[in-house]
Amino acid sequence: MRNLFTLLSLIFLLFSFLVIPGNISFAQGTRFNEPLTMQGLDKNTNYSAVSRALGGTTIGIKNDASIMFSNPAELLNLNSFQVTLGNSYWMLDQSQIQQYGPAKYYPNFSLLMEGLTGLIPNPVLDSTTTHTAKDSVQRPFDKIGPSWSRTKNKNLPTQIMAAIPFNIGEYKAVAGLGAVEYANMNFYFQDNNVLSPAVNIQRPFPVELVKNDSSSLPVQWYQNIRNREGSIYGYGAAFSFGVTENLSFGLSGMLIKGSTNDFESQLGRGRLVFYSSYFRVDSVDYQNTKNGTSDYSGAEINFSGLYKSGNLTMGFSIKPPTTITRNYQYAYQNDTIGISNTTSVSGSDKIKLPWRGSFGLSVSVLENLRGIIEYELRPMGNASYSSGAVTSNPWESSHLLHLGAEYAPLNWLTIRCGYSDKAEVFEEEGNPFLGDPVYTTVISGGLGFSWYNLKLDITYEYFNVKYDDMLQDAVFLNSSKNNYITAEIAYNISMPWSK
Repeated sequence: MRNLFTLLSLIFLLFSFLVIPGNISFAQGTRFNEPLTMQGLDKNTNYSAVSRALGGTTIGIKNDASIMFSNPAELLNLNSFQVTLGNSYWMLDQSQIQQYGPAKYYPNFSLLMEGLTGLIPNPVLDSTTTHTAKDSVQRPFDKIGPSWSRTKNKNLPTQIMAAIPFNIGEYKAVAGLGAVEYANMNFYFQDNNVLSPAVNIQRPFPVELVKNDSSSLPVQWYQNIRNREGSIYGYGAAFSFGVTENLSFGLSGMLIKGSTNDFESQLGRGRLVFYSSYFRVDSVDYQNTKNGTSDYSGAEINFSGLYKSGNLTMGFSIKPPTTITRNYQYAYQNDTIGISNTTSVSGSDKIKLPWRGSFGLSVSVLENLRGIIEYELRPMGNASYSSGAVTSNPWESSHLLHLGAEYAPLNWLTIRCGYSDKAEVFEEEGNPFLGDPVYTTVISGGLGFSWYNLKLDITYEYFNVKYDDMLQDAVFLNSSKNNYITAEIAYNISMPWSK
């Protein structure tokens, strides 16, 4: 017993050293007009409806083949051949509200960005004197407002799996095959007031102001939209082996493949020219778009272990580093003053994901009541993105807490609830705590029904990703309300050698 606890403690300690982030990436000040690269790849799907209802925990889940790629050691809890099929329905409400305050030296700037200069009457000018841009009112050349909102509903098939238990001599083993949604790549971001250079950012440092009217600073003003639709999938196998009655290990591997449809747009809104105490606005006529596809490929391995002692189950799950490659092909179109030019753009980039994983424990308080606590380590600050000869670390690290509780009042009914942290891989613009990503909370609940050899699990999850981008003279209030309804159906077939 003591040797087993020592072994597991050493594994946890080694794993902690492997996933400690070696560096912290800082705010770029240009997230509003970044091109589409690997956005969405961090949105890994939890394939198990049971696990999702339990706050994303994976320790102690029984009779559920869909856990095979999250915690393959748990497969050993299967006592019959099982086939599972899962599906999710996703409801998204997304918005951004831009609020501006008066800018020093440029009082009309905030009114222009908010589209409010139309409320200012034209100035009465003395026709006998010379007038410049500082005597006029700057007005937009379109009806695009600063804020936006959108609603998106989407059906997401999550998994189909099969697993079978068997014996190797006196030892129990379980093997499984499956196809899963590896990552939900759907991504959308819009900013109606992009400035290039970004004269109103705070980090990494403010853009230097114009000292006098003998010099000027030209700034492009445009609307930027980035949209990606699709999922990438994993196809693989898993194997779990019982070393002793209480100790088991599992290994799973999957090939990752899939495609997304990508769209990017830059619509010119104007050209601002800043002087020391005023600015002018010139009209522009251009729209740049990129429309095409991205194809992803890679592989991922997961190794896990479980130890049971009475009412206590403790375990871990580790994912070694893996590289995912993206091959993209776009049609780039530039429309300027009635002239349209289209060219083809293709290339390849890749991202190397670092060591990741989790560890935790499950406690059976009563025969029909248990609680789970799990801690997930996501050192995404160590993820390295490569495009050509350029390598960077664009993401942020996070460590997440997962909690779950399960109660079975009847033989055919199980009630589940969960809480978990959720983190993005980026930080707020103007974040005073550098390297601290955007966090939110996921609340979940679900019901499990069983009838003879049939099992149905239904889960509901809600989280709202809210964060405020802080600029020198503005705040962007971002909100992304997510509702997921996940259903999983499983059918068990008893095998002659099953125990």
